[in-house]
Amino acid sequence: MNVYKASLENFEDEILNSSKPSMVKFSHDGCHLCVELKPIYTELADRYSDVMNFFDVDTLKETKLTTIFSDDGVPTIYFFVNGDGAEVPYPDDEHSGYSKESLIKFIKDFIKGNIKITKEEE
Repeated sequence: MNVYKASLENFEDEILNSSKPSMVKFSHDGCHLCVELKPIYTELADRYSDVMNFFDVDTLKETKLTTIFSDDGVPTIYFFVNGDGAEVPYPDDEHSGYSKESLIKFIKDFIKGNIKITKEEE
């Protein structure tokens, strides 16, 4: 399996300082949308692991990371490139959760160069 566990301790080294882009899913097993997303996310990780890293954050265990990135609810997916991150847009129908098709489109758009992740100007 190509999905790695992210924690406060390894977040900077494994994600922010990685030479590969990283997709990070914030979720927990008590969330039905998170449970439905898990096999989709695993399939994407297996399919695209040569292009990017895939991480999972258990929001019930990693409360500090959750406070920083996912305080609006779960599941939430962030994408990080060269230390910069952005939230992957959540579907318009918030009750349906992320779809396999929307995540594949996001990944393919990134690979094609149609999506750029940069720090916001302060």
